[in-house]
Amino acid sequence: MTKSLAYALEPEDINTQKEYIAYSKGVHSYSPAINKLLDLSDDYVPGAERAFKAGHPAVWCQANNFVPPLLYSLGVIPVAAGEMGRYSAKEDMLIAEDIYQFPVETCSMVKCVVAQWHKRINSGTINRILANSSGCEPYNMAWEIVKKHGYDVYSNEVIYRGPTVHGERLEQLVKFTMEQMLDVAEWLTGRREVDEEKLRIEVARKNRLLTKLKKVLELRRSHPFYMKSLAIILTLNVGLANYFGQPQAYEAAIDELISELENAPINEKDLETVIPLVWAGGTGQEFGIYEAIDQAGGALLGLRSVPFRLYREDVPPLEALARWIYDNSGAGAGVYARNVLDSEVERLKAKGVILYGYIGCSYSTVNREMFRKFFHAKGVACVNLEGSFQTGAPTGQVLTRVKAFVEMLAAA
Repeated sequence: MTKSLAYALEPEDINTQKEYIAYSKGVHSYSPAINKLLDLSDDYVPGAERAFKAGHPAVWCQANNFVPPLLYSLGVIPVAAGEMGRYSAKEDMLIAEDIYQFPVETCSMVKCVVAQWHKRINSGTINRILANSSGCEPYNMAWEIVKKHGYDVYSNEVIYRGPTVHGERLEQLVKFTMEQMLDVAEWLTGRREVDEEKLRIEVARKNRLLTKLKKVLELRRSHPFYMKSLAIILTLNVGLANYFGQPQAYEAAIDELISELENAPINEKDLETVIPLVWAGGTGQEFGIYEAIDQAGGALLGLRSVPFRLYREDVPPLEALARWIYDNSGAGAGVYARNVLDSEVERLKAKGVILYGYIGCSYSTVNREMFRKFFHAKGVACVNLEGSFQTGAPTGQVLTRVKAFVEMLAAA
């Protein structure tokens, strides 16, 4: 798919994330697979809430690390609370600030999520929250606040591995995390046990998808503009973690995408003009940023949050989940995440790194500055962006910086 077919849309013409997804479906009209993935993303939260009202267990959670495989094995849908951000607006900021007394400078993501939970009180929808105390302090405060308003909240303890933790100390952490998983199972089902065969199936599913998504990324190197930035970041940053609540449909769409990429003709001009970029951040809800990257000729070919180390299948599945956490960047110091980024930059010969975080998130601010200094010392260009989490178009300043950065790399 040549860059000449890329869309030309002023970001201010679109005002909601649902409109961005609808537009992206039109842009990808040539790809049934990408349209299916965008549909799954768009219906993730509404679909899970419909399933819950129809009697299927579901919980709000961060929907990453050990949570999705464990919950699916227990027959529970993991619903990523952060995905509610795309339904939020400035009014949600006021709910969090006025009703729940969150300081104005608090992370916009946390305020959006709390406001969305507030709107759902006594609505008959999902009322259980699986929290993670290693997320951030504002989230820790949020769990406690919404608990007082009727939500059933369970928070597992901090999961963290320092850079020097090995040997017996690491083994203690693995055992500790396995106990945490059994605690979650007991909270959800009343039984402090897991069905090992079902969990083994979920571990195998995750390994298949990790392998398939790695293949998608490799194929995209030859077809950099086939899958635009919004579609790939939703597919990998969100979909790979939790399958949009529909594992079978998600895997079928990935299989179809691989087939499309394998059969798509290679355009040599695309390979000459593409500006390979690595995205270092979460899935921001300012979808216009991804469009700005596309319009400037960039392609997000690498992402920080998609390490492809497989789960071990030679150990019991509960242990496999615990060991995978500590073997990846999700349970450790920022240096682990930096190493993933560095590997992606080297693998892709990336021209630049886009560092993105949310307004009010002090944790990501420190990490981004650390990453920026590291890559500047290596001669890799970076742009450090800070955006809001609620729905709507990004500010003109952010879009201008994104376009200027990518265009600078094109001219280098």
